[in-house]
Amino acid sequence: MTRTRNQRRSLKRNAGGNAALLAECCFDYRGSNLTPVSDPIAVDALKRAFTLMLKAGGEPMAVPIANMEASAFPRYKDHGLLLNGVTWLAVGLDVSGRATYAIQTAQDEDRTLAHDAARSMALSRLRSSLARAGFPSPSRKERGPEA
Repeated sequence: MTRTRNQRRSLKRNAGGNAALLAECCFDYRGSNLTPVSDPIAVDALKRAFTLMLKAGGEPMAVPIANMEASAFPRYKDHGLLLNGVTWLAVGLDVSGRATYAIQTAQDEDRTLAHDAARSMALSRLRSSLARAGFPSPSRKERGPEA
């Protein structure tokens, strides 16, 4: 989304308050399940990432997060994280201006490679979400044969 100079200035000026609002409105979705991100640790990680994004003029951004923060997101509460993995959180605004995020964990003996992979995949997943407004609809395969 292309923003004017005044819009970018406004995003920077109100970054802290707006980031808090964006972080509190995020959902985790897998298939057709939507779960609000409500754990304070996960919300704080989102708030920190959205603040950095807004201060950068609203451009999509990825930041590394600690395992404790990553495990606070709904998708990792049931399935856990990769042992000795690294996690990156990517945030952005979709075409309607709604807060969107993607989270990715990677593992490799070479930590630099793991960080590069997790960051790249998080940004890639984020870009696919930013291209459309609202929540992604599950594919026919995810919905099952009765759909």
